[in-house]
Amino acid sequence: MRDFNEQWEAAVREREWEKQEIHTWQEEQQALLRKNVAEELAWHKAKISARKDQEGEIWHLLKDTFSISQDADFIVHQPADREDVYSYEYEDGPGPNTQNLAFDLKHGFNTPWNAKILNILLEELKKRSVEEEWPFWRSDGYYKAILEDRYKCLWMVWRAAQPKVTVKGSLETAAEVEGRLIAKRGENLKSVHQTTCWQNKYLRRAKVLQQVIELKKDGEDKDLPAWQWLQKLIKMLGDGGMSSEESDIENNVKCVLRVKNMAWCRRIERELNIIDNQRVLDDEIFMPQGSKPMKRICASGNSTTVQNPVTGLPKALYNGEWFDGLTGGQVERLNVSDETFQF
Repeated sequence: MRDFNEQWEAAVREREWEKQEIHTWQEEQQALLRKNVAEELAWHKAKISARKDQEGEIWHLLKDTFSISQDADFIVHQPADREDVYSYEYEDGPGPNTQNLAFDLKHGFNTPWNAKILNILLEELKKRSVEEEWPFWRSDGYYKAILEDRYKCLWMVWRAAQPKVTVKGSLETAAEVEGRLIAKRGENLKSVHQTTCWQNKYLRRAKVLQQVIELKKDGEDKDLPAWQWLQKLIKMLGDGGMSSEESDIENNVKCVLRVKNMAWCRRIERELNIIDNQRVLDDEIFMPQGSKPMKRICASGNSTTVQNPVTGLPKALYNGEWFDGLTGGQVERLNVSDETFQF
């Protein structure tokens, strides 16, 4: 009996030892897995950071080469001499001066002269990558494409600053050029502001719908499908489908917003008002923060927005009359979705 007990205890100890060994092995494997995952994540983060740094290095290269701190400074760039360009492209001219690079700003990036400059910049970039020990190097074509895009931007800035012919047939004066550029900058800032407004409006409506739907799911409300339908509608339209407004005065007293008409979009003012009013009606859910929402007026007499139609929507979301007036090519570019959206 004693021998049996000893054998039993020995077997139990061996079993416990095996279990401990297995547990230790599992812990080691899990630790190794966590280490590998952490290393891989760190590598990917470093790669993303390095890529951003490299794209920034291209800008630094252009900044150093052309003595500019921003794109707007490129308006004073002195273009290459036409005789030098012609001599290089059609004769045996020496080509761009590496100590004083000057683009042929009469043409795009793919002329022999400008292509040579971009190649010079690419070689300088490669030289910097070696000297500064960049963690990795993408293909030459990758950096060449970025350099070409940067040239396009600088070229457009320079061309915009050149005197244009006025309606009287004379060239603009320096003051007129400056005034035009300032006005253009104002338009760009206004466009950025408008885009931000569309995005904020979309995010606000999407958040309202998400919170309402979560609450109605808990309460199993019968109108839940209607709110889910509204959520799908807003997601399909995206921020590009949000309307613009312009402020106005009603009855010489009250400030209101007149909603600009989107000719391409189906009339959905009632649906959007349901969402917007929910934030005011359910004050127990939505804290009354910020300024009080202004009255929005939708009317056919309001001005029309200039924003482009959202592509890829189901046909039901487009204005039928507007859609019927499109050409075949315009319909093709609209890329209408085959999905059915029930109104």
